[in-house]
Formats: sequence, structure tokens, C-alpha cells
Amino acid sequence: MSRSEFVIIAMYVDDLNIIRTSGELPKAVDCLKKQFQMKDLGKTKFCLGLQIEYMKDGIFVHQSTYTEKILKRFYMDKAHPLSIPIVLRSLDIKKDPFRPHENDEEFLGAKVPYLSALEH
Repeated sequence: MSRSEFVIIAMYVDDLNIIRTSGELPKAVDCLKKQFQMKDLGKTKFCLGLQIEYMKDGIFVHQSTYTEKILKRFYMDKAHPLSIPIVLRSLDIKKDPFRPHENDEEFLGAKVPYLSALEH
């Protein structure tokens, strides 16, 4: 291997991600297969909540699936987007659309874990 070639192996539990220069992957995989039982699943598409998409000029890393999951969990997947990131509320509690509608109603509802809502 020359000084300009490299192999980086990132491991999480029982998954490996191998980052390498063009000629080094077969050598690294052959070496690992001699020691461990392995299955090649191809290019990484998901890793630790990140989505990885391969483009001709690089890679695109995003979390759209995770974001959609969180929106659904807190019943925001059907929310209407606004053109400005501001929520207008009324000072008159009877006109406030975010007020509890019944005396014992909670803002988040019984199915939403309170601590999880605060952490996300």
C-alpha cells in the first residue's frame, strides 16, 4: 500500500463500514474474511440514523426518514407548514387554537411520552 492509499474501518456493534481508496477494498475485505465470517451488504444506506446517498460528485448525508418518524410520533406529520417560522397565538384564551379544549385535556395527549417530547 502506498502512502496515498488508505482503509478506514468503522465498527458499531456487529456492523462494519469500510472507507477506502479505490484499490484497497478487496485487500481489506479478503484479510477480514480470513478471520471473521462476513457478509457484504453493499454500500451503506443507513448508519446510526443517518441516510447516505451516493452522487457522482460526492455523498449526501441527511436524516429525512428519522425526521418523518419523529413528526409522526408527535402527530405533526399532517401539520400545515407556514411561510414564516412563527406561531401566532391569541391573547384571548377562547380564540387560542393551542389551548386544551376540555378541562382535563393535556397539550400533548396521553399517548405522547412527555420526556421524549422534551428531548426531541
